[in-house]
Amino acid sequence: MIRILKKSDLAQCGKIYTKAFPIEHWGIDWTEERATEYLQDYFEQSKFVGYVYEENNEVLGCVFALCKISGSKEEIIINEMAVLPERQGQGIGTQLLNAVKDYSKNKGLAGVVLYTSEYAPAAAFYEKNEFMRSNGTICMYCELIGV
Repeated sequence: MIRILKKSDLAQCGKIYTKAFPIEHWGIDWTEERATEYLQDYFEQSKFVGYVYEENNEVLGCVFALCKISGSKEEIIINEMAVLPERQGQGIGTQLLNAVKDYSKNKGLAGVVLYTSEYAPAAAFYEKNEFMRSNGTICMYCELIGV
């Protein structure tokens, strides 16, 4: 079942996050504590929107998003979504996405935006769930390590 994410869910979400984003695929060595702290930063934002998928009082997936103003419109940006690897492919991620899309529709927001790696299988999952690739958008960063 999908429900609104609570503060008491953060540790379980951190655990799911470390399993869903292993170092060999994403290049970041998450600990459960660091992942929980990372997700808590989103949870504490004033316009946070979050849901979990739960079965038998166990959280199996989560989505962390924020309502943001973008020019003359307001939209939701999905910052993080994770489902336990052994439960992926069973519709949990789709249900989490649908909860965010329903929230957006009910609030009259312009839509839902997310970013993912072009090297991960997630892009195909999002396309299957009605997301389109954005043309003309470039992700840029400045690495400061060793400067």
